[in-house]
Amino acid sequence: MIYIMRHPEKARVFMSGRSQAVRIPAAYRFSTEEIFIRRDPQTGDVILSQAPGTWQDIFETLDTAAFPDDFLTDRNQGQPQRREDL
Repeated sequence: MIYIMRHPEKARVFMSGRSQAVRIPAAYRFSTEEIFIRRDPQTGDVILSQAPGTWQDIFETLDTAAFPDDFLTDRNQGQPQRREDL
């Protein structure tokens, strides 16, 4: 999914003790005290995401998610490679 941002907003970066912190604009606030952070290896973008919450939240998300018709269908991968014993 590609998101197009028409007018990029800025966030303030500052030091908080020995950690770097970012003040997120109100429109992007999270409703939790803990989030996940990762860096996209191709673009270098830092990605913040909210934890899914409870198992019930996860199952509800999976129930409403759109998966392709061939999701989890059998694949013809052939025989496993033959390898030498160690």
